Amino acid sequence: MKHRTLCFALILVVLTLSPLSAQEAPPGNVQSTETVKDTIVTKNPNGAMLRSLIVPGWGQFYNGQWLKGVAVAGAEIGLVTNAIVLNQWANTAATEEERLYYLDNRNLSFWILGAVILYSMADAYVDAALFDFDESPELSFDVLPQRDPGGGIAGTYRINLCIRL
Repeated sequence: MKHRTLCFALILVVLTLSPLSAQEAPPGNVQSTETVKDTIVTKNPNGAMLRSLIVPGWGQFYNGQWLKGVAVAGAEIGLVTNAIVLNQWANTAATEEERLYYLDNRNLSFWILGAVILYSMADAYVDAALFDFDESPELSFDVLPQRDPGGGIAGTYRINLCIRL
């Protein structure tokens, strides 16, 4: 049984390590290295979300968010470890009250783990969806002189805020 579980885990890891949205160049004419095309790098939001569900922090690593990935993986692994330890303590508890205390805290660890997994999935999805978002706004400030009907000079202030999507 242990051998079968290990084989299943190994197959699952190998399958999940393959890219979910790989795009290969079509066979045929191979262009020389002198002609380089500008390519826009995009991330697959659904792929990032599924990666985050399968392996702790993988969706964040896929998006290049290394610190978040380490934090999420550490939180998920820590909560699973905490739940396992609390379950073992509950099994060896001396009194029923102590056993219930450990079981309640174990269940709380599982609830928090679920919340961390949902957060990780949502974060990976949003980061992948906004991966190519241009976050540098173009701000300009123009003063356009105008003629005042009363004979004076009036000014118009215009502020342009351009955000490219």
